Amino acid sequence: MDRLSIELREEIRNQEDFLRRTRFHETRDSASVYLISINEYRLRGTLSPFEYVREDIKRIIWNNRRIEFIQELENGIYNEAVRENGFKLY
Repeated sequence: MDRLSIELREEIRNQEDFLRRTRFHETRDSASVYLISINEYRLRGTLSPFEYVREDIKRIIWNNRRIEFIQELENGIYNEAVRENGFKLY
């Protein structure tokens, strides 16, 4: 909506109402006519569609598994060293 307001050079006071009640909008200036068709929109603060966040979810799950694996590896190395007296405290 911010970009649309800049392009139109027209202030849209209540963006939420504008989106809810407007599917087509026409405005003019001295040189041009602007025709806008709004097919879909999403308001700030609402949930994103799954298709948009699918890759983010995959990345978060993969990162959590990677962190868990590294922690298990570190704990395994430490426990093995404790069992075999393989380290010294200074």
